[in-house]
Amino acid sequence: MVITPQGGSYFKIQSGSFTLLLNPTNARSFKGANVILHTTTPPPMSPPEDEEGTFWIENAGEYEIGGVRIEGWNAGFEQGSVVGAYRIQIEEIEVGILGPVTANPTAEVIEELGEVDILILPTSDVVGLVRQIEPGIVIPYNTESGDYKKFFAELGQSPAPEEKLVIKKKEITPGKIRGVWLKT
Repeated sequence: MVITPQGGSYFKIQSGSFTLLLNPTNARSFKGANVILHTTTPPPMSPPEDEEGTFWIENAGEYEIGGVRIEGWNAGFEQGSVVGAYRIQIEEIEVGILGPVTANPTAEVIEELGEVDILILPTSDVVGLVRQIEPGIVIPYNTESGDYKKFFAELGQSPAPEEKLVIKKKEITPGKIRGVWLKT
Protein backbone atom coordinates (compact mmCIF):
# COMPACT_ATOMS: atom_id res chain seq x y z
CA MET A 1 0.00 0.00 0.00
CA VAL A 2 1.15 3.51 -0.78
CA ILE A 3 -0.23 6.59 1.00
CA THR A 4 0.73 9.91 -0.60
CA PRO A 5 -0.19 13.32 0.82
CA GLN A 6 -1.69 15.84 -1.58
CA GLY A 7 -2.06 18.76 0.88
CA GLY A 8 -4.30 19.36 3.88
CA SER A 9 -6.57 16.36 4.45
CA TYR A 10 -6.23 15.17 0.84
CA PHE A 11 -4.46 11.81 0.45
CA LYS A 12 -4.11 9.24 -2.30
CA ILE A 13 -4.18 5.62 -1.09
CA GLN A 14 -3.11 3.03 -3.65
CA SER A 15 -2.90 -0.75 -3.73
CA GLY A 16 -2.02 -2.27 -7.08
CA SER A 17 -4.53 -0.91 -9.58
CA PHE A 18 -6.92 0.29 -6.84
CA THR A 19 -6.89 4.02 -6.00
CA LEU A 20 -8.83 5.80 -3.25
CA LEU A 21 -8.81 9.59 -3.04
CA LEU A 22 -9.44 10.92 0.45
CA ASN A 23 -10.87 14.47 0.56
CA PRO A 24 -9.70 15.55 -2.93
CA THR A 25 -9.63 19.28 -3.56
CA ASN A 26 -10.00 19.37 -7.34
CA ALA A 27 -11.87 17.36 -9.97
CA ARG A 28 -8.76 16.98 -12.17
CA SER A 29 -7.50 14.25 -9.84
CA PHE A 30 -10.64 12.09 -10.21
CA LYS A 31 -9.38 10.35 -13.36
CA GLY A 32 -8.47 6.74 -12.62
CA ALA A 33 -9.79 6.77 -9.05
CA ASN A 34 -11.90 3.80 -7.95
CA VAL A 35 -13.25 5.57 -4.84
CA ILE A 36 -13.55 9.21 -3.85
CA LEU A 37 -14.15 9.50 -0.10
CA HIS A 38 -15.07 12.73 1.69
CA THR A 39 -15.04 13.00 5.48
CA THR A 40 -17.46 15.95 5.59
CA THR A 41 -21.04 16.24 4.39
CA PRO A 42 -21.72 18.25 2.39
CA PRO A 43 -18.37 17.84 0.65
CA PRO A 44 -16.61 20.88 -0.82
CA MET A 45 -17.29 19.64 -4.38
CA SER A 46 -19.84 17.64 -6.39
CA PRO A 47 -19.54 14.04 -7.56
CA PRO A 48 -17.97 13.54 -10.99
CA GLU A 49 -20.48 13.32 -13.80
CA ASP A 50 -18.24 11.74 -16.42
CA GLU A 51 -15.94 9.44 -14.39
CA GLU A 52 -17.38 6.01 -15.12
CA GLY A 53 -16.39 3.40 -12.56
CA THR A 54 -15.65 5.94 -9.82
CA PHE A 55 -17.56 5.37 -6.58
CA TRP A 56 -18.36 8.49 -4.51
CA ILE A 57 -18.71 8.24 -0.70
CA GLU A 58 -19.72 11.14 1.54
CA ASN A 59 -22.05 9.45 4.04
CA ALA A 60 -21.89 6.83 6.75
CA GLY A 61 -22.55 3.27 5.62
CA GLU A 62 -20.98 0.01 4.49
CA TYR A 63 -19.41 -0.33 1.06
CA GLU A 64 -17.35 -2.87 -0.86
CA ILE A 65 -15.63 -1.73 -4.03
CA GLY A 66 -13.03 -3.78 -5.90
CA GLY A 67 -12.41 -6.06 -2.92
CA VAL A 68 -11.87 -3.10 -0.57
CA ARG A 69 -14.25 -2.87 2.38
CA ILE A 70 -15.22 0.59 3.70
CA GLU A 71 -17.34 1.30 6.77
CA GLY A 72 -18.30 4.79 7.89
CA TRP A 73 -19.98 6.50 10.86
CA ASN A 74 -21.00 10.03 11.77
CA ALA A 75 -18.37 11.34 14.19
CA GLY A 76 -19.89 14.72 15.02
CA PHE A 77 -20.66 18.17 13.67
CA GLU A 78 -18.13 20.90 12.89
CA GLN A 79 -18.93 24.29 11.34
CA GLY A 80 -22.26 23.18 9.86
CA SER A 81 -20.96 19.90 8.41
CA VAL A 82 -21.39 16.28 9.44
CA VAL A 83 -17.94 14.81 10.06
CA GLY A 84 -17.30 11.16 9.29
CA ALA A 85 -15.05 8.42 10.60
CA TYR A 86 -14.17 5.51 8.33
CA ARG A 87 -12.42 2.15 8.48
CA ILE A 88 -10.98 0.81 5.25
CA GLN A 89 -9.66 -2.72 4.82
CA ILE A 90 -7.15 -2.88 1.99
CA GLU A 91 -4.33 -5.44 1.57
CA GLU A 92 -5.29 -6.92 4.98
CA ILE A 93 -4.41 -3.53 6.50
CA GLU A 94 -7.07 -1.72 8.53
CA VAL A 95 -6.91 2.04 7.95
CA GLY A 96 -8.90 4.31 10.26
CA ILE A 97 -9.75 7.81 9.07
CA LEU A 98 -11.17 10.60 11.20
CA GLY A 99 -12.57 13.72 9.58
CA PRO A 100 -11.74 17.26 10.76
CA VAL A 101 -12.94 17.14 14.36
CA THR A 102 -11.71 19.37 17.17
CA ALA A 103 -12.50 16.91 19.98
CA ASN A 104 -12.55 13.15 20.46
CA PRO A 105 -15.53 11.38 18.88
CA THR A 106 -18.03 9.44 20.97
CA ALA A 107 -17.18 6.12 22.60
CA GLU A 108 -19.45 4.44 20.05
CA VAL A 109 -17.44 5.80 17.09
CA ILE A 110 -14.17 4.84 18.78
CA GLU A 111 -15.51 1.32 19.32
CA GLU A 112 -16.63 1.09 15.68
CA LEU A 113 -13.19 2.18 14.47
CA GLY A 114 -11.80 -0.61 16.62
CA GLU A 115 -8.25 -1.80 16.24
CA VAL A 116 -6.70 -0.22 13.18
CA ASP A 117 -3.18 -0.60 11.80
CA ILE A 118 -2.98 2.95 10.46
CA LEU A 119 -4.88 5.98 11.76
CA ILE A 120 -5.19 9.17 9.68
CA LEU A 121 -6.57 12.12 11.66
CA PRO A 122 -6.35 15.90 12.10
CA THR A 123 -3.63 17.50 14.22
CA SER A 124 -6.31 18.93 16.51
CA ASP A 125 -6.61 17.88 20.16
CA VAL A 126 -7.04 14.13 19.56
CA VAL A 127 -3.78 12.63 20.87
CA GLY A 128 -5.82 10.93 23.62
CA LEU A 129 -7.73 9.11 20.89
CA VAL A 130 -4.47 7.89 19.37
CA ARG A 131 -3.42 6.47 22.74
CA GLN A 132 -6.82 4.86 23.17
CA ILE A 133 -6.85 3.15 19.76
CA GLU A 134 -3.08 2.40 19.70
CA PRO A 135 -2.60 2.06 15.94
CA GLY A 136 0.71 0.80 14.60
CA ILE A 137 1.08 3.98 12.54
CA VAL A 138 -0.50 7.41 13.01
CA ILE A 139 -0.56 10.00 10.21
CA PRO A 140 -1.78 13.50 11.13
CA TYR A 141 -3.07 15.90 8.49
CA ASN A 142 -3.27 19.68 8.28
CA THR A 143 0.41 19.71 9.24
CA GLU A 144 0.94 22.95 7.30
CA SER A 145 -0.33 24.85 10.36
CA GLY A 146 2.65 23.76 12.45
CA ASP A 147 0.43 21.82 14.87
CA TYR A 148 2.25 18.63 13.87
CA LYS A 149 5.19 19.53 16.17
CA LYS A 150 2.86 19.71 19.17
CA PHE A 151 1.02 16.57 18.01
CA PHE A 152 4.19 14.48 17.73
CA ALA A 153 5.69 15.98 20.92
CA GLU A 154 2.62 14.77 22.85
CA LEU A 155 3.35 11.29 21.49
CA GLY A 156 7.01 11.64 22.49
CA GLN A 157 8.16 11.47 18.86
CA SER A 158 9.80 13.71 16.28
CA PRO A 159 9.67 11.95 12.90
CA ALA A 160 11.38 13.35 9.84
CA PRO A 161 9.12 14.43 6.97
CA GLU A 162 8.45 11.85 4.26
CA GLU A 163 6.99 12.26 0.77
CA LYS A 164 4.90 9.07 0.98
CA LEU A 165 4.41 5.95 3.05
CA VAL A 166 4.99 2.60 1.36
CA ILE A 167 3.95 -0.13 3.79
CA LYS A 168 3.06 -3.82 4.04
CA LYS A 169 1.07 -5.45 6.85
CA LYS A 170 4.13 -7.30 8.20
CA GLU A 171 5.93 -3.95 8.69
CA ILE A 172 3.32 -2.67 11.15
CA THR A 173 3.77 -3.42 14.86
CA PRO A 174 0.36 -3.44 16.57
CA GLY A 175 0.15 -1.33 19.73
CA LYS A 176 3.49 0.37 19.13
CA ILE A 177 2.49 3.79 17.84
CA ARG A 178 4.82 5.13 15.15
CA GLY A 179 4.17 8.67 14.01
CA VAL A 180 4.60 9.38 10.30
CA TRP A 181 4.78 12.96 9.03
CA LEU A 182 3.77 13.02 5.38
CA LYS A 183 4.69 16.39 3.94
CA THR A 184 3.52 17.79 0.60
